[in-house]
Amino acid sequence: MKTAGQSGRVEGRAAPPRLRTTARVTAAVFGAYGFAWGLAAFGAELGALAGMAPAEAVTASSLLALVVLPVASLWAFAVPRVTVGWAVLGGGGVLLIAASQFAGIVGP
Repeated sequence: MKTAGQSGRVEGRAAPPRLRTTARVTAAVFGAYGFAWGLAAFGAELGALAGMAPAEAVTASSLLALVVLPVASLWAFAVPRVTVGWAVLGGGGVLLIAASQFAGIVGP
């Protein structure tokens, strides 16, 4: 007879609550920071490519990242599955940083 675990799954065992909490906290702290950092870097590169002064582009993208950081941190706790949170925040941060590096190479 199969019984539902704490997470509602029928098959397999659910992860311990401490492990789930630790995964969410690390996603909220490190994943959201990486995502905001990537957003700031990519925004600065795009602003510079669009013709803004470099200082203005960095300032504008940093202010945007400052608003996104707490939202992304809270979202890491609200997402139903922590793996989705890590994929979006961690993967998105890596992709944004890579895109900013590529934009810096391709740009003038």
